[in-house]
Amino acid sequence: MSATSRRRAAIASVLFAMAAAVLDASSVNIALPSIASVLHVDPSAAAWLVIAYQGALVAGLLPLAAVGERFGYRPIFAAGIGLFGLCAAGSALSHGFVMLVAFRIGQGIGAAAIMALGVALLRQIVAEAEFGKAIGWNAMTVALTSAAAPAIGAMLLGLGSWRFLFAGSVALAGLASATAFALPPTTAGRRPVDGFSPFSYAVIVAALVAAAGFARALPVSSALILLAALVGMILLVRRDRTRVLPFLPLLLFRSASFTRSVLASVACFAALSLALLMLPFALPDRLGLSVHGTAMIMTAWPIAVLVTTPVTARLLDHVAAARLCVSGAFALACGLVVLAMAASDRGVGAHIFGIILCGAGFGLFQTPNNRTMFLSAPVDRAASAGGVQGTARLSGQVTGALIASIILAILPASDASDFSFGVAALVAISSAAISSTAGSNRERAA
Repeated sequence: MSATSRRRAAIASVLFAMAAAVLDASSVNIALPSIASVLHVDPSAAAWLVIAYQGALVAGLLPLAAVGERFGYRPIFAAGIGLFGLCAAGSALSHGFVMLVAFRIGQGIGAAAIMALGVALLRQIVAEAEFGKAIGWNAMTVALTSAAAPAIGAMLLGLGSWRFLFAGSVALAGLASATAFALPPTTAGRRPVDGFSPFSYAVIVAALVAAAGFARALPVSSALILLAALVGMILLVRRDRTRVLPFLPLLLFRSASFTRSVLASVACFAALSLALLMLPFALPDRLGLSVHGTAMIMTAWPIAVLVTTPVTARLLDHVAAARLCVSGAFALACGLVVLAMAASDRGVGAHIFGIILCGAGFGLFQTPNNRTMFLSAPVDRAASAGGVQGTARLSGQVTGALIASIILAILPASDASDFSFGVAALVAISSAAISSTAGSNRERAA
């Protein structure tokens, strides 16, 4: 195999794995009622299939990034793909709810290895001058898969069983494994792994997720768990600060560029998540669309991302990254304002225009923001930067989901979408404001 073919296969392995992890995280929601019915569990209990996956994913990001920096990116990434695929197959074949939740936890751990180390591997696969393009490919894969996941989930569910959702994840993981041989070999690092800190971090994050999951049913117990987890996190941070080689990547936040990129990413993904969660409520209510009609209109979002992202990667050679981030976040906010103001009498056209503007804005924002984030981190901490990036994205998505649930709880469905799009626009504006504080010569050079 030629060097060019091997490089393409390595890139494909990373992107297939990323697509599998993101698709599984977003497409299962649509099948929860069907799973609850088949496995004879309460619909509220079925939500633990999402909580278990997301909790394991968030808990595993930073620990597995540290393990990857110690033992090499390639073996940990490949192991993550294998674990994810095997557990996805287990999920598809599960006949009991507890077994299904256990396999979902395994999938989340595998996905954590994929997301923590994927971009670090891309940085080794491509030349430094092409790293911006590689960031764009990854950002486009994540954005497209996130936005298209509901439609893909509906299509797979239409084949006759919720088990086809997990079969799709197995197929993508299989493609990633088949091309993983081309990943660049990485030598083990010299950073020792402090077993106590990663384990403690994973337990603390799992406790935070459990507290959120049990908040409605067991409010007092959840509050106590939350308090214990917060105290544990404070103690872990204090312990980590005294170590010569700390586990938590706090030193990365000494870079103003890195910190701005993380905060802007959290805000942008919160706006994205809130909008994508409310569109399935808004479009049928305003336009009387069916589920399939709603999915068709929503595909304008990933198409806009697909068109915008490659253009953005080329613009990075001529325009400052901070300026592109501000423009993208502002365009996203404008699209959300259009959706907030698009009353039913304006028809489908105004909604499609708003959705396209949102997708284009996100595509314009994501690539330069991720590029700034990774180039602000030392090469030997690329995995830690990847862990922080994944944590920022998931934190934004969870924040958007929480905002959506609060708004839906206090407002009628007919009013909730208008208000939600307005709130999402403000959040996107805050992302633009954070990005606008950048602009140093160092960032422009990057």
